[in-house]
Amino acid sequence: MRSRIFIAGLLLLLGTAVFSPVPGVLGFTNPASAQETFEDSIAKWSRLLDRVQQEVAEDSITPERIDQIRNSLSAVRSEAEVLRDAANAELGPLRNKLDALGPRPEESEPPEPEAIAVQREEIMTDISAQTAKLKQIELALSRVNEAESSAIAVIRDRRIADIMTVSPFPLAPQTIEQALPEFLEVLRLIVESPVTWWQSLRENELRGSLFAKLAFQLTIAIAIGWGVRRLLFHWFGRDASLENPSYARRLSGAIGEGLANGVVPAMILAAFLPQALGEQSLLSGLFQSVAVIFCVAAIFVILASALPRAVLAPDLPNWRLLPLTAQNARTISRVTPVLALIFAIDAFFVEIMPALGQYALYRPSEEQRSLYLFVTNVLEAIGVLTLCRASLWRADPTAPGMSAEQVQKATQGPWHLWWMLRYLAAILAAITLLSSFFSYVVLGAQLINSLVLSGAIAGALFLLRGLGREIIGAVLRTEMIRTQIGLVHSTRKLLKFWLRAAFDLIVLITGFILISPLWGLPFGDVARVAVSVLRGVKIGSVTISPGDVLVAIVVFLVILLVTRFLQRLLSEQVLPNTRMDSGVQNSLTAGTGYIGLTIAATLAITTLGLDLSNIAIIAGALSVGIGFGLQNIVNNFVSGLILLIERPIKVGDWIVIGGNEGFVKSIKVRATEIETFQRASIIIPNSELVSNAVTNWTHKDRYGRVEVVVGVAYGSDVDKVMDILMTCLKEHEKIMTWPEPQVIFQDFADSSLNFEARGFIAQVELRVPVGSQLRIAINRAFVEAGIEIPFPQRDVNIKDIDRLENAIANRSSTQPPEPGQ
Repeated sequence: MRSRIFIAGLLLLLGTAVFSPVPGVLGFTNPASAQETFEDSIAKWSRLLDRVQQEVAEDSITPERIDQIRNSLSAVRSEAEVLRDAANAELGPLRNKLDALGPRPEESEPPEPEAIAVQREEIMTDISAQTAKLKQIELALSRVNEAESSAIAVIRDRRIADIMTVSPFPLAPQTIEQALPEFLEVLRLIVESPVTWWQSLRENELRGSLFAKLAFQLTIAIAIGWGVRRLLFHWFGRDASLENPSYARRLSGAIGEGLANGVVPAMILAAFLPQALGEQSLLSGLFQSVAVIFCVAAIFVILASALPRAVLAPDLPNWRLLPLTAQNARTISRVTPVLALIFAIDAFFVEIMPALGQYALYRPSEEQRSLYLFVTNVLEAIGVLTLCRASLWRADPTAPGMSAEQVQKATQGPWHLWWMLRYLAAILAAITLLSSFFSYVVLGAQLINSLVLSGAIAGALFLLRGLGREIIGAVLRTEMIRTQIGLVHSTRKLLKFWLRAAFDLIVLITGFILISPLWGLPFGDVARVAVSVLRGVKIGSVTISPGDVLVAIVVFLVILLVTRFLQRLLSEQVLPNTRMDSGVQNSLTAGTGYIGLTIAATLAITTLGLDLSNIAIIAGALSVGIGFGLQNIVNNFVSGLILLIERPIKVGDWIVIGGNEGFVKSIKVRATEIETFQRASIIIPNSELVSNAVTNWTHKDRYGRVEVVVGVAYGSDVDKVMDILMTCLKEHEKIMTWPEPQVIFQDFADSSLNFEARGFIAQVELRVPVGSQLRIAINRAFVEAGIEIPFPQRDVNIKDIDRLENAIANRSSTQPPEPGQ
């Protein structure tokens, strides 16, 4: 189990996987041949499942045999699912035909024609046959699941028994006395393996050609690797002179250094693995296993050493991805390679033991196993505990790009996820130490190895997550997204949030799938559950599939983006070159958006596999309730379509409705947005614009009239006043000569003679500034001509003024004199 964990972890870190079918196990091949009938498949499955049940029940079954059985069961499940899908596909048309024939006539009704009755019986017979097939397939799948559960139970019970085995006390003198010589013997066999292999080569010419071939391949690999490494440093390398690089630049530098120092050397070593394991390989015997396992262990050490240095940049604090101090970054960068080296040496010796038993007939004793696992467990646990120290992960308030408050919030919170994981890792390392001291060395090895590999995978996914998030942000900042597709900043910000959230979820699920096998959950089981979930959960006659939902969302977004691109193309390049007015152009652009939205929604629903006829039935049943509940929304939607078709108003028009006045900014599905002269936005439901009176200053054209009312004092020269007003109108550059301006003697007011100066302008939105300029010119001309603009005048008449005067005089004569007079 430990060896499988080690190999699987390395392959996952390198991002490669090799899947190969296992044909011929238990006499079963997959898929079934085209000539094989359904009955033959059922009989073959039954024989296979009967033998599986017998073998799983035996105590002597080997782990290798259990793996073969599980492969065979997986093959049976795959073929059964294919046949089940085929049967369901045939049932659909048959049921449609039966529905087309209608229900069978009642006894009181006339019998149906004989031809239809015969056809009905044939269809029902076919439906019964397909239904029977489905039941047999479901029964076979149930037996497969039962047999696989039994096999998993056997594996689990044996693994638990192996893990909980009490080994000889590793520090006992007799254990050490027996284990040390055996371990020296293992070292001797490993060191002598290349000499033994070299001597086994038959001819000197073969040795020479082999040496030349290996030297040539090594030279080519090193040259290619060196060139790729130089390019990576040139493209993504860190510039020490750059004082404050952005996070994206720091991330690209970390990825470039990680690839150059880790992945490239690892790939050079990995290139020799197919040759060492291939059928034409000249390596053989024990040395072949030693070379392959050593190469895999070296790859792990290289990757595990390059990853922390790439993230932490111990010598370049400005390029550090995590807000750590320079001392802590250097300590982590030194401890991690040492821990990786110890783990790789441990895994090397564990992996080489089966090869020693095969080629050298060597069998390690329990004492050697106990002492060896104890030493490696203790060393690895100490390394993990060293990395889990709280002081090692204290944040640096002077970290680039982060304030002290952000650093404290991100790394020092007691319930932060990273701190919880650190505590968990420290607890598992402590359990490893305790279990090893109490002779449960296998349990300790399982815990510490799973912990180390989980940390390596999590570190790789951390870099992958950062890279993916930056790519999403970079794509949404491109010129095409901002201008050609026309996504505004708020929309791009919202889209970036959801895309990054979805990517984080994908990374999290990937981490669970990769790490869960390390902790006892088989990879095949996790993959099967994931595939089952992606295929969908059936609820009644509807199957809900996350995969279909994801594809539907992608289809909807892609069509929506294409629609926005077409809208932008129409509004900026195509329609401006036509003679259509702006209102027609806006209507065509908006209509394109509605059509694209409808197509996107329809295709998304179709991709989900939903039956539109069922949706229509449900919508019809709920139409009354929807009509009452959504009548305002439907009314506004229809009104919006009327506005776009009839165009009583259009974008850019100056309108007045009720007490609201402003320019039309947009006509949307439910409402129209008006921007007032104070730059305030007013959202008016479309139904109000259709049902109420609307004043549109710019409906047909943009011509408008400016009126200036002015009053002069009684006694002024009327002709002179009218001449001055006409002169002011004609001298203003914005006043049009046709229609001609007019001056009207409007009225005899209480305090003045009122005149009105009227002039037309080509841009009605300039009414206010032109009117202000005319008033200034008129006032200046009146002052120069001595024409008075009067204040309001009032005549007050007081009755019996004589009596009031007499009363005041009498009161003054009877008043006593003031003191001192």
